[in-house]
Amino acid sequence: MAIDWGVRMGFGSDEGQQAQLELAGLRRTLEWTKIQREQLLDRLDLLRLDNQRLQERVGDLEQRLAELRQQQSLF
Repeated sequence: MAIDWGVRMGFGSDEGQQAQLELAGLRRTLEWTKIQREQLLDRLDLLRLDNQRLQERVGDLEQRLAELRQQQSLF
């Protein structure tokens, strides 16, 4: 049996209906926020992987540059 919480709590039926609509809207907003959060966490994971790859590449290039400088100093 459904209870009209708006009427039971002393609200008029319009106020109860308005509260129910607001609650439904807040629930949709919460669900959308959860979806966005998951998407942002996924994106963060991808950015961390990109960052790690770029840091490794920078390390490789710095090592190569150091080796080239050492070779030049020998000549």
